[in-house]
Amino acid sequence: MTVPVPSLNNGHSSTAATTRTPGFSTRAIHVGSEPENSISRGVNTPLDLSTTYKQDRVGVHAGFEYSRSANPSRLAFERAIASLEGGDVLLSQALKDEGIDERESEAGPPGVAFSSGSAATATVIQALGGHGGHLVSVGDVYGGTSRYQLKMAGPLQGLETTYVDMSYSTKPDGGKVETEEEQDSVIVDRIEQAIRPETKLIWIETPTNPMLSLVPIALVASVAKKHNLYLVVDNTFASPYLQQPLLLGADIVVASSTKYIGGHSDVVGGLAVTGNPALLSKLRFIQNAGGAVPSPFDAYLLIRSLKTLALRVREHSRNALAVARWLEEKAIPAGLVRDVRYPGLKRAQETPAQKRERYLAWDQLSDEAKRWLAREGFTRDSEGGFPAGGMVSFHIRSGSAQSQTETSVAETFLETLRVFTLAESLGGVESLAELPLKMTHGGVDPTHRAKLGIDGELIRLSVGVEDVEDLLHDVETALKAAVKA
Repeated sequence: MTVPVPSLNNGHSSTAATTRTPGFSTRAIHVGSEPENSISRGVNTPLDLSTTYKQDRVGVHAGFEYSRSANPSRLAFERAIASLEGGDVLLSQALKDEGIDERESEAGPPGVAFSSGSAATATVIQALGGHGGHLVSVGDVYGGTSRYQLKMAGPLQGLETTYVDMSYSTKPDGGKVETEEEQDSVIVDRIEQAIRPETKLIWIETPTNPMLSLVPIALVASVAKKHNLYLVVDNTFASPYLQQPLLLGADIVVASSTKYIGGHSDVVGGLAVTGNPALLSKLRFIQNAGGAVPSPFDAYLLIRSLKTLALRVREHSRNALAVARWLEEKAIPAGLVRDVRYPGLKRAQETPAQKRERYLAWDQLSDEAKRWLAREGFTRDSEGGFPAGGMVSFHIRSGSAQSQTETSVAETFLETLRVFTLAESLGGVESLAELPLKMTHGGVDPTHRAKLGIDGELIRLSVGVEDVEDLLHDVETALKAAVKA
């Protein structure tokens, strides 16, 4: 299968007019949407609904044969997301190292689009896991991912999964681990103890779902490289604006583009990006053979959304920090909640592990995000913390001895909310709230859930871009009604 790549500036390459690398939003708006790609030269990306394409002679065509294999609208999205995740730079260098002219490569763009995040997950595990293999996964992982690992890849591929805690904040008191070297060593030891001769890959998400723990990508990448394993990072919660795992050593980044990439709760999609030509070839083969591709209109909507990704993520992050600070500084002292999870939150009293995790949240930010925060006057030690994504998790204080299963107080809170909507999913412009125990993680093994802290008191918020005063009032009103009840 040949996937055409127009010979246009991909957003990173130098041109005769400039040697400056365009910024994130510039690439989000222009890469894949070049007017030269349209016969009319329209500034909006054309929507190509054709399912098949004319061939001049048998096997001679303009790069498109059948829409499942390649579609111009999908190709535009794939080029754009590859640029934003940094995959285009890495693939270009890899091809150069192999002595391959990028213009003659049949690899296509390093971004591969799918019909859902679950389809992207399935494709990557199929491509890398093999038969009778083994993968090491972060323990606090999206319920849909663990479902596929255990109930699909296990029976169908004979692939076994071992779950490992890869975070710094593993105990409420931070444990006895004090130095950075000790903290790193603990994580490395846990991973290496789980690795077997048949292990094929390490799978992480960071921030994790739903506990918002952070995994040190570069550290885990060094372990993967040492043991000749692939590292896959689910970047759904952060988005490429805040975090670029490929540039930190990951081999593949996956995401549900339904979430922050789409951002408007109106399209389901998934993606995988890699700068490794061999891995890219595998992903594209399964994409074509399996056929779990987004429709042209889905791709069109995702391109529309990418153009405002930076603006939206900034506002999500500002609002989420405000909510997290209110919960930490007001709701905990008032006895309404017992803890708060937010990557950029600076607590008045924090353990060494919590401080290290906050520093990690800063260190793993993309250069673009760090420049934005610097312009806004934030540092990693700013009072109260810094904006670092739109997700907040906390445990409501129910006072129930059966808090592992009792959910009445949490449900009252959720049902009292008026600005936040009780619903699954995340990353849309509207604020959402959910109860992981009974919703997104209802299918996770109860013992494993309890170990992670996913109980009847855990609330997960996807903080939207509404007026922050309305969000704070909504949370406060619902908490007081629920805990009082």
